[in-house]
Amino acid sequence: MVEFLFSGTARLIRAVVGLLLLFWAYHSLHGIGRDIVGILGLVFVLSGIINFCGLSPLFGGPFMKRTSK
Repeated sequence: MVEFLFSGTARLIRAVVGLLLLFWAYHSLHGIGRDIVGILGLVFVLSGIINFCGLSPLFGGPFMKRTSK
């Protein structure tokens, strides 16, 4: 499970979900809901870009995947 959370597919899914949340927030929502969903979308996009996953520690994995040199 942890391997999938840091795979390229999971990163792409997080980034796309984040973009969809941002689109939804700024085109359909108003007020504080727009801000909350927008911030959540931004977190998802960033997690896809810099490869961190908030669910990984729940499954015994690291919060952020370190690249090997």
